[in-house]
Amino acid sequence: MPTALVPRQLGPLDKVAHFSMYAVLAGLVTVAVRGRGAMVRSLILVAASIAVFGAVDEWHQKFIPGRSTEFADWVADSLGGITGVVAASFLNRRKREAPLA
Repeated sequence: MPTALVPRQLGPLDKVAHFSMYAVLAGLVTVAVRGRGAMVRSLILVAASIAVFGAVDEWHQKFIPGRSTEFADWVADSLGGITGVVAASFLNRRKREAPLA
């Protein structure tokens, strides 16, 4: 994305944006892999994969003019990923346990 189109600062919303986007990503990946193998191992693998993806995303930004790498952004990405995995697995579990009407 050209630097002219990238917002310079979102202020305090920057970390909220990172957290939210990675939570949605992790939730969607969790839904995609549910029911494939050991569930706890799958959830850990999804959370770890999202954290690695966030780290690589932050790292590659140092090569893009006008962008920067921030450890705090990676923390927000990782926490969002963990939250997305937990929320998606919780919602999936409630859906399975819901009585049929």
